[in-house]
Amino acid sequence: MPFPKVQDQHKPGKPLVPNGYGIFFALGSVCYWFILSFIGILEDKALALATSVLFGSTMGLFDDMTDLRWRYKAILPVFASLPYMVLQPSDRTTIATLLFGIVDLNALFFILLVPIIVTVTTNTVNQLGGINGLEASSGLIVLLGLSLAAGNFILTIVPIIILLGLAYISYTGKAFIGNVGSFSIGLTLAVYAILMNVKTALLISLTPFFLNSVMILFSVYFIRERANTYIDEKGRLYSNKIRSLRTFVLHFRPLTEHQTVLVLCFIIILSTCVSLGVQWHFS
Repeated sequence: MPFPKVQDQHKPGKPLVPNGYGIFFALGSVCYWFILSFIGILEDKALALATSVLFGSTMGLFDDMTDLRWRYKAILPVFASLPYMVLQPSDRTTIATLLFGIVDLNALFFILLVPIIVTVTTNTVNQLGGINGLEASSGLIVLLGLSLAAGNFILTIVPIIILLGLAYISYTGKAFIGNVGSFSIGLTLAVYAILMNVKTALLISLTPFFLNSVMILFSVYFIRERANTYIDEKGRLYSNKIRSLRTFVLHFRPLTEHQTVLVLCFIIILSTCVSLGVQWHFS
């Protein structure tokens, strides 16, 4: 298919691989949500998801085409929260806090909290990627967890099925989902969590993502050194410095790319299981 090709940085010889297959997740999911809205099944929530992810996928596609700098890329998800802010598909404007209990933010919920959740989630999901299958697999794990926490798979069944296919394709190195994929997945997680009131589950599930982003940002802006992964003579990945969650795993033991993906996914499964326990305990 006519997809642009990029180098697979973690394979010997750095072969060219088609990029941007995440567009299938965006288009398939958006079409499904529009159908749900048309036939009257969770129509407001489905429409909010469809318009937000459509915005986000467009921005991700633009990033894939132009290779934006991180300083510009980081603020793009703010605009993807505009459909939710305008549609306001739910009248729930409260959040639970440790110090003040339940706080009603009123209008601030839509103009402040929603953009923050969308922006942080999308950027942290995007930053964790970089090796075959990780973006799709990690997004799949968290989306499954959020669906279980909400007790509702109506909005997520088709996105989950598409992610299963993309996870397999990217894990086997046949294609990458690109920024259009990671942006769309991040937006789906953020908007779904807000819609279904499982924000706490999202926060806990994304703990490894947050940790990874903090390590990367600290390395870039304070140490002035980016995370690097190298290939040894046996084709295994390793890192001589800890600059991200991936390099932390690879610093102690060289692993194949598939093994690295599985280890990172296992960490995300653990955080997602903890989030489910917390969500069910307090619900």
